[in-house]
Amino acid sequence: MEIFMPRPAVSPAAGRLPQDLQWAAEDETAVKDKDFTGQSAHGYELLRSDISGCRFTRCDLGGADLRKSVFEDVVFRDCDLSACRLDDCYFRRVAFLGCRMTGARLDACGLNNVLFEDCLMNYVHLDRGRAERAIFRRGRMSESVFSETAFKSCAFEDCDLSGCDFMHAGLRGMDFTSSNISGAYFALNELRGAVFSPEQAVMLIRTLGISVRE
Repeated sequence: MEIFMPRPAVSPAAGRLPQDLQWAAEDETAVKDKDFTGQSAHGYELLRSDISGCRFTRCDLGGADLRKSVFEDVVFRDCDLSACRLDDCYFRRVAFLGCRMTGARLDACGLNNVLFEDCLMNYVHLDRGRAERAIFRRGRMSESVFSETAFKSCAFEDCDLSGCDFMHAGLRGMDFTSSNISGAYFALNELRGAVFSPEQAVMLIRTLGISVRE
């Protein structure tokens, strides 16, 4: 599956965290075409940020509150977003590469052409959202929550989805065959159109209490 990748600025100016985000929020202006490397906004409240064309490399945003923000053409590489609040955010052409996102909350988010690759995403909440053309690749995502999220043209590729909650999520066209879904929760009457391996299908049947004789 292919998506449109972010197009950050070619020669971004050096940015300062958290000052740039705070000033932009206060002035209701965008943080645009900045390079943030090895900086921290840990635990800061930076609501309603508008961030475009930026690169974040090895930055610490753990516990930061970025709710209701917009991210466009942004790359996060090797960043810590553990327990970050990203509820009600909108992401368009954004890549999270090798990031730590344990316990992050992305409830009611919009994802459009977003890549999560080699990220640690255990206990993430991404429920009641809308995801179109999003790829989750080689993610460690056990015990995460995706309930009531509408997925369209999305893919989980070689992910650990053990114990994840997909109850009442829109999964038509989703291919789970390369991922571990052991102990994951699905609304079985809403699996029409999703793709599973024969072994995964047997696992899902057993959740109904049906014995499978081999």
